Amino acid sequence: MAVALALDMSVPAAGQPAKMKVLLDTDIGTDIDDAWALGYALKSPSFVLLGVTISDGDTAARARLACKLLDRLGRTDVPVSIGRATPAVPPNRVDYQFAWAEDFRAYSPIATPAVEFLYDVIRRNPHEVTLVAVGPLQNIGDLVRAHPDVVPLVKRVVLMGGSIGGNAFSPSAVAEWNVKLAIPEAQAVYAAPWPVTIVPLDATTYVRLEDQERDSLKKAATPLVIALETLLRLWTDRPSSRMTLHDQLALAEAQEPGRFFGRCEPLPLRVDAEGFTRVDARTGRLVTVCLEPKRNEFMAHFLGQLSVR
Repeated sequence: MAVALALDMSVPAAGQPAKMKVLLDTDIGTDIDDAWALGYALKSPSFVLLGVTISDGDTAARARLACKLLDRLGRTDVPVSIGRATPAVPPNRVDYQFAWAEDFRAYSPIATPAVEFLYDVIRRNPHEVTLVAVGPLQNIGDLVRAHPDVVPLVKRVVLMGGSIGGNAFSPSAVAEWNVKLAIPEAQAVYAAPWPVTIVPLDATTYVRLEDQERDSLKKAATPLVIALETLLRLWTDRPSSRMTLHDQLALAEAQEPGRFFGRCEPLPLRVDAEGFTRVDARTGRLVTVCLEPKRNEFMAHFLGQLSVR
């Protein structure tokens, strides 16, 4: 029933433009940007969120976190589907965001596994779904390998991932987290014949939430803002911690293509055996790469969208 309700929401009212149908694949619960990205997606006036799929590590625990956030916002019409569990990396890391939802049972994930849920929703909405993945790519890679027939039916794929050159964290390219934790799956996703856009570290590392912006947002005091502020406090491990808005920038690119970047250009990319995203004119496949973030314009948009009641 939850899936049917989510799909029914995509029908626009008379005289209004159709909203964008979106599936969000996330590893919510490790870095804080995933939870804030889910809240941002839910507040988008142009999205219909058809579902949330959970990737990487303890996917059941991550799903409870997503379910509680949806419940707090009265959005239990959005189904949550669990992907396959994988070994935790690092194995002994404590993610305190999970404590916020460890006893939560008021809204539960659906029984359908993530890959089959993605396959079903895309088949029901051919050429209409934008697939946004902001975590390691186990679910999306498994979808490509298990159901290659669905690849031509996806309207667009937007990934937070990759590292092409230097960024605010490193003077040279690195094996980016979402790629290196699922290298074979990332290779399948990047090589598949569908339109892929990435928002890499080259762009995202330059956009952080500053204290004055956080203080301004807290004044909204909406259920969403209260929940996100709670999770941010659980994530913060030292006074100097600041959220980098990796995943939110990928959703912003899905929502308004090109608006928040100085350059979005096609580059021939491949994922190598070590998880690096290589520019390779000979064997790479053309992928649109978003660079030069328009930080202030994006932050004004992002904070405004989150604070709407």
